[in-house]
Amino acid sequence: MSVQKHKTAKGEKEKEKGGRYLGLLDQALCNGQWNDVPELARKVEKHAPQRKCLALAARAESHVAESAASTSTSTSTSSTIHRLSDLLPRLTEAISTALQTFPDDSFIASTCLAHIYWLQEAPQDALIVLERLGPKASASKSATGTLGWLEVCEVKSAFIRASCLHTLERKSEARQAYQDATLHTPGYRSLELRRWTERLLATACLYSVKQMPSPSASHFAEVYTPFRAWAEFWQRAPTHRGVIAPPRLDIPRRQVWKAYYDLLSSILQHGLIYGPEQKGSSLEFLPLTSTLSETERVGARQRQRVELHRVESAYESLLLEETKFPKASQANTEVEEWADQVVSNWTSFTGPDWSDADLGKGGKQSVSRAVLEILYRAASRTFHSTPILRHLFTVHAALGEFDLAMHAFDSYMEIVDKGKARAAKTGKHEIGFDDDDTAMLATTEAIKLLCRYGDREQAERANEISDIVQKWLSQKRPTTSDSTLTNGDVAEKSIQSTESTLRPATLAAAYRALGVTQARWANLTYESSTRSSLLAEANNNLRRAQQFEPNNTETAHALAAVLGEMRDIDAALQVIRIALDDSVMLNGDAAADQHHERERPLLALWHMLALCLTAQDQFETAAQICDAAYSQFGNSEVLFGSRPQGLTEDAEKEAFTPNTRGIVDQMGGFEKESILQIRMTQIVLLELMEGPDAAVDLTGSLLGLYSRLYGNPEHVAIQAARPPATSASATPSRLGGTLRSITGSIRPRSLRSRRSSTEATLRQRSIASQDDNIPSSPPQRLQPTTNGQTLGHPISITVTNEDGSPAGKSHHRHHLHLPFHGRHKGVDSTRSATSIAEQDENQSPVEESSHIPAAAAAAAGADGSPEQPLDSIAHQRSPDQWPPPAGHHDQPPVQDLRLPATHPASTSSVPEPRLLPFHERRHKVGVLIKTWLFVAGLYIRADSTDDAENALEHASKLVESLEKELAASEDGINARRLFEKGWGGGKSIDDLWADVWSMKAFLASSRERPFDAISDYEQALSYSPDHAAGIIGLANLLLDQYEEKLPLEEPLNPVHPQASTSGSLIGEAKPSLTRPNTATSTIPSRRGSYISDSRPTQPEAEDGRKQRRPDPTPAELNRLAARDRAYMLLSNLTKLGSGWDNSEAWLALARAHELSKEIGKAKEALWWVVELEDNKPLRPWREVLPGGYTL
Repeated sequence: MSVQKHKTAKGEKEKEKGGRYLGLLDQALCNGQWNDVPELARKVEKHAPQRKCLALAARAESHVAESAASTSTSTSTSSTIHRLSDLLPRLTEAISTALQTFPDDSFIASTCLAHIYWLQEAPQDALIVLERLGPKASASKSATGTLGWLEVCEVKSAFIRASCLHTLERKSEARQAYQDATLHTPGYRSLELRRWTERLLATACLYSVKQMPSPSASHFAEVYTPFRAWAEFWQRAPTHRGVIAPPRLDIPRRQVWKAYYDLLSSILQHGLIYGPEQKGSSLEFLPLTSTLSETERVGARQRQRVELHRVESAYESLLLEETKFPKASQANTEVEEWADQVVSNWTSFTGPDWSDADLGKGGKQSVSRAVLEILYRAASRTFHSTPILRHLFTVHAALGEFDLAMHAFDSYMEIVDKGKARAAKTGKHEIGFDDDDTAMLATTEAIKLLCRYGDREQAERANEISDIVQKWLSQKRPTTSDSTLTNGDVAEKSIQSTESTLRPATLAAAYRALGVTQARWANLTYESSTRSSLLAEANNNLRRAQQFEPNNTETAHALAAVLGEMRDIDAALQVIRIALDDSVMLNGDAAADQHHERERPLLALWHMLALCLTAQDQFETAAQICDAAYSQFGNSEVLFGSRPQGLTEDAEKEAFTPNTRGIVDQMGGFEKESILQIRMTQIVLLELMEGPDAAVDLTGSLLGLYSRLYGNPEHVAIQAARPPATSASATPSRLGGTLRSITGSIRPRSLRSRRSSTEATLRQRSIASQDDNIPSSPPQRLQPTTNGQTLGHPISITVTNEDGSPAGKSHHRHHLHLPFHGRHKGVDSTRSATSIAEQDENQSPVEESSHIPAAAAAAAGADGSPEQPLDSIAHQRSPDQWPPPAGHHDQPPVQDLRLPATHPASTSSVPEPRLLPFHERRHKVGVLIKTWLFVAGLYIRADSTDDAENALEHASKLVESLEKELAASEDGINARRLFEKGWGGGKSIDDLWADVWSMKAFLASSRERPFDAISDYEQALSYSPDHAAGIIGLANLLLDQYEEKLPLEEPLNPVHPQASTSGSLIGEAKPSLTRPNTATSTIPSRRGSYISDSRPTQPEAEDGRKQRRPDPTPAELNRLAARDRAYMLLSNLTKLGSGWDNSEAWLALARAHELSKEIGKAKEALWWVVELEDNKPLRPWREVLPGGYTL
């Protein structure tokens, strides 16, 4: 009995030892401790002899790991494979022996055997071994102590089986094997389990991407499954660095994360979003048009953005960690390709398909900032990378950081220019540089940015870049990347100009940029003699761009604007008609694109078409064109959204949900400005046809439209909410002792007492707006009380966070030939305030706009659409060279460039910039100031001066608030920051003050207070010395003083002045003072003015000599000074871009010439006035095109 107990105890002890060593062996196998495996396998054989199969498999695994980690020389490889071959029969025998007693050990040994066959590139033998096992049995009780390695072998066998099927090209079975394996991956409990799971998932991911038949939603979902398992695996499993993995088995993690990112990017680029999450089923991808609730859509897009950002971070960390800074002769292509992909995704995220809510906290701004950080980190792993510099320019520009954007572009252009110069010498392309098309397109985007958002300094920079563009176009380039120089001799066939190698779209963009730059500089240059040639060159370049890309809207817009500046209205009409013919949908349906990317750029073209028709006196048709600009979007709710019910106007903007928003909520600042400008043109047309009283009724609609476009900006007008100051204190002298005060010190001050501002509010009338979705101001007319206070609250129209637009002069200057009750008084118009402000929503767009192309075609083809070069400016030609006013038929006809192709949407690579806070505020407030000044002009012409004064007070407060904000900024305030506009749209603060004071002077003139008007005009010119309206108004009053229609000083008992003459030569000039007619230029004579007295000639003295004429009196000298100053102001204005085509300025200048007895020059100027008025639109081109020559 004792012997039996002893044997039992000994057996229990052996069993305990065997179990302990089995656990240690399992632990060593799972952790990859291959040096400990042979000894532990020996102890298992000793203490658990029944597990010899497991011990043999363990030793074999140790040999396999050793062979995989050995050096890859041919000798060692062959010897290692030979050693592994010796294990094959022993493993086969052990498998068959343990199959019945220990099936798990048999499975482990079979996996090892299959692994050896796979390493020996015998996939068929490996597959036979695995298939012989059949379905894997569950772990039995006999496997106690080896459950960890059994788990590893399960993943291992799945990997080997799928890999063998792939090698044998059994594609369907391999795809199914990978799918099954990724759905049942145990995970990360041990090092070897993590390793083999990573290998399995990595191979499955790359295989699914490689075998994807086509990019569709269902195929994306199938390919996405292994990547999702990969992401979940890494969320659970920590990284295991420092372990040397067999290079033949492992796929670099960076490669898998890159494939994952590429997949998510493809899903994003194809416009697919995540479907609702459902447990137990694969993720479904849905198109944008899917019927999801707004909550589900936002949630799905946020998940999509979060996952892409997570994968982006994982790949970037690996890329930067494993990539070193290159040598000067090398290029990190993978880093540059990564930057390209990031920016491509950023373009989608910041596009119209995604909203700020879809992107989570921070919205598009946060996404853009994150992309900038990625680009700067990528730049730390590249050497002078042109793609990354180009992307930095693009993203900085989109964020409104124009200075930083141009810094990046300057570096980019310097590197590319030098590279092109080297390529021209060596005949070999630079490695890693952007190709010619990409570099040219980036350069044209920079020119567009400078011309669209810049000031004079930026326009000069655009001129410099355009010179480089012209040099690039004529530069010699090699035709292939392999072409090289041999002993300085290059075959002639391998070298050609860059222009001949560029794509047509690139050439169109290049010539369009050249044309826009020349047209922009023509408006800014001080050299009046070059203006005509600049516009002619711009016309030629834009026509060349149109030849390369006939249906481009940007080219048509710029060309039409240049032709309008050149007064070639017929050619401009033809260009616009061709652009609209195939672009506007005339079948009554809105565009299929929910964002109307095709129709939105056409707003400016519709507006220019209306203005061209007004230049031909087709006012009824022009009004219909303005309606067609809105109706091209279909139902009015498409453009403006559906108005929420039961909301106040203040809360309306914030309450627009994605389901009630309109296209205007997706528009940029210049597009919103275009909508507002079209409404202003409608109002001016109504004023022309039905009188100012009818136009005044539309002011509520105009202000309501502004509120719908920009929202209710109480935070913008905080300063404006304070009680109005007097006009004397509204603009305190900020620069005492400087140039601004010198203007006032050199002339006598008026003795008048400035009128104090009142709280009279702006009259608003109840009319129907463009549609019911635009809030209009309620009808009210507030009566002032006896103490000067008004009853009720003034109108408060303010702005929100949307992009603003450039502000321009908003008051209307009466056309010389259109005095609103003159020759067009007899127009039999049936339009009313309601008809111009309303549209019947039941009327089909085809009914609204079907007549437009025909009208445009008739107008454009009236005379064969001649191509007219710009005539030289009047004062630069002699009278005998002056063409008759009606002569336009001697020019050669231009080629018809129409093509039947439809117009593609704009493909600019730079999204609409989101301006910096101050620039954005200045845009919005500038537009609001422009609106108030426009309203004030309407009230003045309607003899409602109190309402006009109230509107001017609103404008003054807004300008003052901008000035205070500038003073409180980090850079502070100075004369230069006040005078220069800088980056962004709108005007400088000084120009805004000049606009306000000019309109105040106009108001004073309408009240027959000429001396108040003179003082206000002087104030306007103290802010902006070249302000056109201020110069013209002041000059006419100065000439009235010279003609003694207006006293030199304000009398104590003022009398009403005589009406100013029209400047016609029919009337006889009253004064006898004259200027000597010896000068041949329009520059004022430097000689002293003489008095040509009409009194009888003095008798001769007794000695035969004439008596000396008496010296002029001080009053006569003051009159001469007034005339000479008016002449100087007008002469300078007519040489500037802001006044060279201003007919009122030329008419006033003709009057000054006439009063100076310079009849020849007066006739010359009057002929130029006739020429200008013959093709003058109802509103100036520069005022109504917010983006200038760009879209």
